[in-house]
Amino acid sequence: MGWASWTPPMHEFVHQGIMLVYDITNEKSFDNIKNWIRNIEEHASLDVERMILGNKCDMNDKRQVSKERGEKLAIDYGIKFLETSAKSSTNVEEAFFTLARDIMTKLNRKMNDSNSSGAGGPVKITENRSKKTSFFRCSLL
Repeated sequence: MGWASWTPPMHEFVHQGIMLVYDITNEKSFDNIKNWIRNIEEHASLDVERMILGNKCDMNDKRQVSKERGEKLAIDYGIKFLETSAKSSTNVEEAFFTLARDIMTKLNRKMNDSNSSGAGGPVKITENRSKKTSFFRCSLL
């Protein structure tokens, strides 16, 4: 049973950010990104942060999807774009930190807009590389 055969109802989750990942060596995975975007637009909150990632950029010799096509798709939907490689760790950390910063910026803006009484403050993301943990709070669909 693969990921494509199990799609959880999106209303079961509270989404702050979603990474849409396709395989640059697989045209069909790129084509499916539009379906995922449509699903997100229909079921997720309107202000969810999104990012498109073209993965396996270390396999350029087997590329089926150009970087320009990925960039154009992201521009068409107003979504950030990066090419990554999980194998070589290219842009993986940057992708997560970029999405996290965008989420926190949006949350800070909302908090400042709705919290004129001064009962809260901005949230800041800091990077602490000395701590190692194997627990991640990400949902992989």
